[in-house]
Amino acid sequence: MCIQNFVLPGLEVHAKKEAKVKQNIINAASKVMLEKGFASSNINEIASEAGLTEPTIYKYFMGKEELLFSVVEQQLEDSFAFINEHLQGINGTYEKLRKLVWAHLRYNDLHREYMILLFYECRSNRNFYKSRAYELLRQYSGNYLYLLEEGMQRGIFRPTVNIRLIRDIILGLLDYEAYTVVVTKEILEAVLDHETIMGLVERMLIIKEDNDNSSLSKKPRILRSAVMLFAKKGYAETTISEIARMAGVSNGSIYEYFKNKEDILLSIPEERFERQLQQLEETFNIRSTERKLRRFIQDHFRLYSDDYDFLIVYLVLIELNRRFHKTRAYDTLSSYMKVFEELVQEGIDEGSFSSDCNVRVFRNMFLGAFTHINLRWFLAPGKGNVDKFGEINTATNLLLDAIRARS
Repeated sequence: MCIQNFVLPGLEVHAKKEAKVKQNIINAASKVMLEKGFASSNINEIASEAGLTEPTIYKYFMGKEELLFSVVEQQLEDSFAFINEHLQGINGTYEKLRKLVWAHLRYNDLHREYMILLFYECRSNRNFYKSRAYELLRQYSGNYLYLLEEGMQRGIFRPTVNIRLIRDIILGLLDYEAYTVVVTKEILEAVLDHETIMGLVERMLIIKEDNDNSSLSKKPRILRSAVMLFAKKGYAETTISEIARMAGVSNGSIYEYFKNKEDILLSIPEERFERQLQQLEETFNIRSTERKLRRFIQDHFRLYSDDYDFLIVYLVLIELNRRFHKTRAYDTLSSYMKVFEELVQEGIDEGSFSSDCNVRVFRNMFLGAFTHINLRWFLAPGKGNVDKFGEINTATNLLLDAIRARS
């Protein structure tokens, strides 16, 4: 005889009542924390707002911090439902990525109070990175990795692109777009920057027939692909066909530039050393605006990496502090970033960078990339094994790709 699973009617009613009380507490906590801030609010005020006693609050939550994370967790679930709804019926990998970015921006614009809690109260709290709310954010970021991987496999995106860094750059940019709406109030709505954002992302990702497939760019792409495959699989296990596929060229194109696989291998240092020699000529007298900007970006990463303790304190405790943008330190940072903005504008004026580049949005992309990449390094379980030097160089190249004028 099969015994059916069942729930006693009384228990089901009790569970619904408990869930209703818990939801009431979360709603009250959200209202109080948004009005007064996390630090200034207390359990007694939340209990009063909910029409309950303090002991009742502690029956459902261990304390104010758990309440905060529960509020944000619920908001995240709501945002994901909003985003998923807008993705329905969208076909094509790049089209899905565009819509994902648009829905992210739109939700943040519509729920600015949520961004205040997430930025100021959660991301500045180390315990947040151990919460279920943060795990939801990690799962959400996986959507970007999935679409980027799919785009590479389908030949839509450049085969040699580092999708983890692209993910960090996009999410970092979206964070700073929200920051410029909620905190610095430079713009009224972040969603208005959607086309500009996707223009930057497209230059990093999309294969351009009139550029990437030109004879002038095939050889370095073949060499870059060979380096990646040799490093990952070893020389003996790598085939000419694999190199061609990763470089986005035919097998025959390989032999237009190289006699065989060994010729490719021995050409790798030649190309690199020639580039080093060219860079050495400008080491003490940099004339190229692009090289100046490259130096600025790389020096910014390396300057902070010299004192990683300060970096983490800055990213977690200072940058997302409500009062930071009113300090003299913030004014100094603004002056520093003004140099960055002037370099970008100089490149636009001389034609090195795309004429439709939005300096403010690209600044947000740079700052967001810096924050997200460093936080990933800090939070990664095997953070000591990360090739930081390599990722800095790759991130710099991606950022410059985003604004470089196409011939």
